[in-house]
Amino acid sequence: MISAITNKGKLRYHFYRGKFNQNIYIGFLTRLVKGTDMKIFAIVDNCSTHRGLLAADWKEKKSDFITIFNLPSYAPELNPVEYLNNNLKRVLVYRGYSVNEDEVEKKAMSIMRSIQSTKNRVESFFGNDYVKYAKSDE
Repeated sequence: MISAITNKGKLRYHFYRGKFNQNIYIGFLTRLVKGTDMKIFAIVDNCSTHRGLLAADWKEKKSDFITIFNLPSYAPELNPVEYLNNNLKRVLVYRGYSVNEDEVEKKAMSIMRSIQSTKNRVESFFGNDYVKYAKSDE
């Protein structure tokens, strides 16, 4: 899963099978850019996919629409999306283990839809002291 959250309580996500790659990353960012009329400021971890040549070329071409900030290596506590991921995993465990990929994906999608429909829950992922830098002042 790849996901993006805003400090205003919006959540976007995409499930995929297989290895995460630049095409998945660029496709997701393209949908984010098309889904708003405002410039996007994205915070991403230090995954090599985020720094690949295709991604860098796309980022340069779309610089009027998106600015990407790269977090330092080994700093998941600085990434607001990691708090979403932890929440998803906690609820998945609570709902019980699954060995079937389709069942896991179905449960995860259900949880993500639930989180997505609760604005204050998404906003809460910006409440940790480490990610308050990304929280809205309004």
